[in-house]
Order: sequence, then C-alpha cells, then structure tokens
Amino acid sequence: MDTRTGCGVSSAHIRGESFARLLRADLERQFLLEGKPNKKAGFFQLLRRTLHPRFLPLVLCRASRASFLHRIPALPYLFSYLNLVLFGLQITPRCEIGPGLFLPHTSGTVIGAWRLGSNVTVFQGVTLGAKHLDFEFSSALLPDIGSNVTLGSGAKVLGGIRLEDGVVVGANAVVLKSFDRRCTIAGNPAREVGAST
Repeated sequence: MDTRTGCGVSSAHIRGESFARLLRADLERQFLLEGKPNKKAGFFQLLRRTLHPRFLPLVLCRASRASFLHRIPALPYLFSYLNLVLFGLQITPRCEIGPGLFLPHTSGTVIGAWRLGSNVTVFQGVTLGAKHLDFEFSSALLPDIGSNVTLGSGAKVLGGIRLEDGVVVGANAVVLKSFDRRCTIAGNPAREVGAST
C-alpha cells in the first residue's frame, strides 16, 4: 500500500516493473476479460498479439514510458506521437501506469494523469488532466487514479484529485473532486450514485 496515496500499487513498484512484465500483465488482463483466466502471456502470445488494435497502443505506451524512465532523448515522444496518429490516443510518458491497463477503444482519449493504478479500464473519449494549463506536469494539478477503476466513455477527470480504488465513473461524467471510497459516480458535476460492483 502506498501510504502517500492509499493506492495498492506504490509508485516505486510501478517504476520498478520491467517493460516486458508490464506488457505480460496487460495481456493477461485482456485474456481474463476474454474469459481465459488461466492463459499466460508468454513470448509467443505477446508477439502474436502485438499488432492487435487493443494491444499495440499499450505496447507504444509502455515503450514510451520505459524510454522516458531511461532518459532516452526523443524516443518517448516518438512513441507517444505514433499512438496519437495511429489510435487517437494522447498519453504522456510521464504518467505512471500500473500493470493490467485495458483500453477497449482508444479514439479521442487523453491520459495526462499523474498516476494510474493496476487494472484500470479506460474507454474511448476519456480525458484525464489538469483543469488549467499545466506545462510543468505537477502532481498538485493532475488526477491520481487508484487501482481497479473504470472510466466510462467520454468521462472527464480534471484537476489534482484522487479516485480511490474500485471507483466506477459513468459515461460522460465530469469529475472535479476526489472520491475517497469505492463507489459509482455519474453526472456533471459527478456525484455518487451507488456502490461499485
């Protein structure tokens, strides 16, 4: 447990994950969601799935982040640019993303959050970012998303807020404040509408 954020995945743990290990976790989550909970993501499964439109964006995202952490010039932004051009997914290499990320559809999605925990699902048209221009990528201005969070199509999560583990954000919700317990939220501005499952 990350004592600073309450997130089940610590930032040190996320940074310590290898590129290949994160991709295996992402693919195994896809297998789980496809109804194949016992299927493991070996080398050949990763290779076979690489060009799949639900997996290649993750490969580019993970490559961007890995090259950013290794301070390789230009490469993080090249991978990010490829994601934008090929899939309509704008995702900063500065965002820490835990294992098991799932992007069923990427078009129009902007991930400018400070951190995403494990097993986060992000549907199309979601925006995670600052309320106001933030050229310095400040944790005080960007969302911190817990583990096992689902962000419905068109949802906007803006500002230096925290969504706790297990929060479900409804389609087109506009989230401007933190939700510190597992719940389902919806509306503009978003409010709690029930328990998450």
